[in-house]
Amino acid sequence: MGSFTRDNTDLAIELDGFGTQHRARAGDMFVALEQWKAGLDTGPMFADLPGGACSEPHWGYCLKGSVTVRFNDGADETIKAGDAYFIRPGHNVHIDEDTEFVEFTRADETPGINTVAV
Repeated sequence: MGSFTRDNTDLAIELDGFGTQHRARAGDMFVALEQWKAGLDTGPMFADLPGGACSEPHWGYCLKGSVTVRFNDGADETIKAGDAYFIRPGHNVHIDEDTEFVEFTRADETPGINTVAV
């Protein structure tokens, strides 16, 4: 498949009232089309993961909204509409405004991913 839409990808995650992630594998990468509502915070969802954070790196582009990324080392950064980004392992996110992302994650680092990719 050469192009991806919500119609030709699988609904991978649906969080009632907070948004969705559609995902497809493309070669060695997962392509995720994400829409999240303001207020979503991954801290409680990732609490049982090692370090209480997502351990996968992500690359992407923010189409709409803004998100604050908090890293385990105490650093944080804001990603907003129009930003291309890299999020290193050891992170949680707070959705500041309703967002839309296109995100890429290495397939070899995401065996059976069941969590929000952002």
